Amino acid sequence: MAGSSASSPQPRSSSAPSYLVAGVLFYGAVGWLLDRWLGTRYLAPVGILLGAGLGTYMMILYMNRLTSDEQSTTRTDNTSDEESE
Repeated sequence: MAGSSASSPQPRSSSAPSYLVAGVLFYGAVGWLLDRWLGTRYLAPVGILLGAGLGTYMMILYMNRLTSDEQSTTRTDNTSDEESE
């Protein structure tokens, strides 16, 4: 791929929504399995809501980390450019 570095791959913002999808699927499945095992009908929706909340939280953390990494890279690039002059 052009423009990508093999030594330090940068995280992509397009992978952030996968946390939301994975959370909903995983906790929804856990809720569904518990519903089947316990004979209830409310744990699957609770699992889906819990997964959506935790997935959103993880997505926000991921995006904050991505933003702070980009800012620190920009600062490092700026200081090295100033030192080379």
